[in-house]
Amino acid sequence: MSEPNPDGSISTQVDLAFAQKVEELSNGSLIIQVVTGGALGDNTQVMKYITEEKPSVNIARVSPASLVSYKCKKSELLDIPFTFSSREHFYNFAASPVAQQILDEPYEIGLGLKGLFYAEEGFRHFFSTKKLESLEDFKDKKIRSAGNTIMTKIIESLGGKAVPVSFSTLYSALQTGQTEIAEQPIANYLSNNFYKVAPYMILDGHQLGIMEVVITADSWDNLSKKEQDILVEAGKYASEYCKQISQEAEEKAKKALEAEGVEFTEIESIVPWQNACADVINDAVSQNTELYGEIITIAD
Repeated sequence: MSEPNPDGSISTQVDLAFAQKVEELSNGSLIIQVVTGGALGDNTQVMKYITEEKPSVNIARVSPASLVSYKCKKSELLDIPFTFSSREHFYNFAASPVAQQILDEPYEIGLGLKGLFYAEEGFRHFFSTKKLESLEDFKDKKIRSAGNTIMTKIIESLGGKAVPVSFSTLYSALQTGQTEIAEQPIANYLSNNFYKVAPYMILDGHQLGIMEVVITADSWDNLSKKEQDILVEAGKYASEYCKQISQEAEEKAKKALEAEGVEFTEIESIVPWQNACADVINDAVSQNTELYGEIITIAD
């Protein structure tokens, strides 16, 4: 199982909880080896590996945005800015039939993957090598994009210039000035040491850092129904585990970052940010209006 983030990160803790529960429920007949720190590649590389004819990775923790590049149109809805109003809203979604419908999409379209469960790393915020105080500070700045369409459009809607940079080279890109601004959840920002080269963060919460665990279709199809059920049950457990630890982990990370001298900027209102991204939101929603409406109303 591939994990791009280092040991101790929220995502790694969730991966290990999932793997341990699978081993427990199967009485040791199913063993998942979690490989952390991007040793098997970043999201982009791992997506290539797990969609090959003979995948070298069986299970991966990816972002829904990674699946969008492989024609998973429903996954794009999870990347739309300002979709989830709170963690509670997200976990209501993650336990719903709507979430299952999106998890099943890559399998149903023949991508060769099966979504197992969702979790999250906290809301994503922009951080920079220079202080960010308002939307004006994004104008003409070089902002890291992971290469997915929506993030690129968000950057452009804020007046910035999207610069494709892999996660594995992001630290050096900030260090050398290849990019000036990037975005991550607070806990990831700490665990990957980005604050050492970009010590300013503006708390805009433009997206939730959603994690999705996928398994190759071959691996899934070679499991018995009982074993498949074990993976699904372990996934529910891991998602619930994430719900328990993510908020506390984020709060601890924020305090640790403040102690390191990181400057956080609160925003007075999210409305100008939503307005700036209005065209991005409307364009993305237009492809699946009804399904997106279901995601939004799950909060009620």
